[in-house]
Amino acid sequence: MRNAVQAATVLLLGYLGYRLGLWLSSAYQASTLNIVYLTLVGVLTGILLGPRLAHLAERLLAAWRRVPPEVPLAIATGSLVALLAAVLLTTLLDQIPGFRWYHSLLLALFLIVVFSAVTLANRHLFTRAVPQASPKGGKLLDTSALIDGRVAEVVELGFLDGPVYVPDFVLKELQGLADSNDALSRAKGRRGLETLARLGEFEVRVLDTGLSGEVDDALLRVARERGMAIVSNDSALLSLAKVYGVPGLSIHALAHALKAPYQPGQAIRVKIQKLGKEPGQGVGYLEDGTMVVVERAAEDRGAWVEAVVTQVIQTPLGKMVFARKR
Repeated sequence: MRNAVQAATVLLLGYLGYRLGLWLSSAYQASTLNIVYLTLVGVLTGILLGPRLAHLAERLLAAWRRVPPEVPLAIATGSLVALLAAVLLTTLLDQIPGFRWYHSLLLALFLIVVFSAVTLANRHLFTRAVPQASPKGGKLLDTSALIDGRVAEVVELGFLDGPVYVPDFVLKELQGLADSNDALSRAKGRRGLETLARLGEFEVRVLDTGLSGEVDDALLRVARERGMAIVSNDSALLSLAKVYGVPGLSIHALAHALKAPYQPGQAIRVKIQKLGKEPGQGVGYLEDGTMVVVERAAEDRGAWVEAVVTQVIQTPLGKMVFARKR
């Protein structure tokens, strides 16, 4: 993609320089050397602009791939109906004196906008027309799942059924991280490669795709085309996969779901970090981020206290634990 855009830019600007040189030679009797000079100017300009245009083209292509597939289908359907209506109306309005071609063009553009807006508002009707991915084609591991490392235990225990693959572009990203000058990135890359080495014992194979560019876009493309599910800890990628109809599995969500729930009467130890809303209450947080409201612990702000769970409630933001200081 990048090389093709750069080559096309060089050829196009070189040709434009050549044509400009021909025009100057014929119109002003200029030297024929101007043709050579202007052709070289066009080629050099293409060499300078080619990488930037290629980068812009890749970004536009990546943005296009992120668009849900039912959106272009809805717009195409609305535009088709609008153009057919424009043909009918133009035929009728041609009988009116003063009706010109630009009136027909404005009418067609107006109808396209209106019909496209209507079909986009009802784009859920087009989801069935788009082939959906099947979760039976295997699992794709992304970079975040490999860096996390817990996926090795999940595979070892047999909780990931079906063949498990690591795409070649994910492997390249891990190698790039492992060779990074940044210490944190280097540690992440090496941890991911160590996880991959462990997974090699369980017939986890590298999938050769030949794709490059944005890793998330490539993952979604491969998963959709081959009917696979994505295993990741990237919440943004998993949300995008849901939009595309690609099954997504989160190792982090699995670990959170398997945590033993807190029960009334259970003893916990928590550090009081701030005062609660009610007098005498202290508020702390457990390791998983669960908020704990402890009675009679306001004076222990900044200290660790032993408490007994009295109640656990579920809120829109997660679980909240109420406890009584021992």
